[in-house]
Amino acid sequence: MTNTNVSMIRPVLQPYLVKKKVAAYARVSVEGELPEHSLATQVSVYRDMITSRADWDFAGVYADMAFTGTKADRPGFRSLLSECEKGGIDIILVKSISRFARNTVDLLSSVRRLKELGISVRFERERIDTMTFEGELMITLLASFAQEESRSVSENTKWLIRKRFEAGIGNEFVMYGYRWNGSEFTVVPEQAEVVRMIYSDYLSGMTPHQIAGKLAAAGVPSTRGGTFSDSLVWKILRLEKYRGDSLLQKTFTKDHISKKKKVNSGELPMYYAEGTHPQIIDDETYDAVQEEIKRRAELGYLANQSISFSCFTGKVICGNCGRTYRRRMSGMRHRIHKDYKWICGNKIEHTSSFCSARNVPERVLYSCTSEILQTEEFSKKQFDEAIEAIIVNKPRNLTFRMRDGREISKTWLSITNNTKIREAINGSEGYVDTRD
Repeated sequence: MTNTNVSMIRPVLQPYLVKKKVAAYARVSVEGELPEHSLATQVSVYRDMITSRADWDFAGVYADMAFTGTKADRPGFRSLLSECEKGGIDIILVKSISRFARNTVDLLSSVRRLKELGISVRFERERIDTMTFEGELMITLLASFAQEESRSVSENTKWLIRKRFEAGIGNEFVMYGYRWNGSEFTVVPEQAEVVRMIYSDYLSGMTPHQIAGKLAAAGVPSTRGGTFSDSLVWKILRLEKYRGDSLLQKTFTKDHISKKKKVNSGELPMYYAEGTHPQIIDDETYDAVQEEIKRRAELGYLANQSISFSCFTGKVICGNCGRTYRRRMSGMRHRIHKDYKWICGNKIEHTSSFCSARNVPERVLYSCTSEILQTEEFSKKQFDEAIEAIIVNKPRNLTFRMRDGREISKTWLSITNNTKIREAINGSEGYVDTRD
């Protein structure tokens, strides 16, 4: 008998039980009945389920309420994924695939990332574990079904809405001047008076900015209790609902996944329904305001009475930064005569350090223009016909860009107590010196 080497294999002691960190994800839609109660129930059930197992450690329940499953921007869901990235979770329990996501692309992306981290997602209803090959295959199929179901529901909803629009039935809306009583819109008298005042003030020549300032000074609150903004005044002036009509399908939902609203620029038909609710602004006033809006748009800045303009507006250009100069009243407001000066737009909007261009007294523009055109008095007509632009250079130099292609340079001097310049432009067309 040959000698055989025999060695003892000692038993390996089983290590202590390593518990899995288990979390759950729950999502409840506000469309469901008593969502708060349903969510609390799910949290309680998951907590009891996880803590009842000796091999599991409770890692929390992450939940979202009032968020659709087609949207990835869910705070609870994002917190769950963040904790997974930190290594704080090994297993995620979810009631069903539709609770996790209805977008196949986002679902698979999330599941595969979790799988890379070694994290299993277990869907109770479908009895799927994502760590298995069969699990991922089933998820792909089932998520596609769920996404198609979501698309079908979305399309059916859109169809119903469009049928309502075709029948002239609009949606509920929150709007200044009206209140929804559960079945119809009623006029809020005190707010309706503010709306009528806005229309009246605009027709009298005020701008939306001035109207908003007037309402703010009077302490008139907006719908949400804040102050009126220029944009809100603009919206009130243009909205057809104040004449009692409704333009339906101004916006539409682009797709069932993103749920983003898009302005209808002709992609879908719109419907104009007359007499859908009580009228605040009569047809004549509403139409007059729309015509005035159009008129001011065609005139541009000339329609804004708050802007001080003249024949030089848009033609005086800064040689330093290229911005146009703007007309401003000089500091001597106590005089009967109005002295104007022209300032670079960048200096007005920013600071003098932004642009160091020199201000130009308006009297200098009149005087130098008359000299360039060789006329005894300033003529607006000749100015418009002959001069394209005036470039302000440093120091005290103006370059007149003529319409015939020539450029003529002119240096101007201080006009303090300069009687000659005042006399040269006194009584000229477009300028009147009212001083004694």
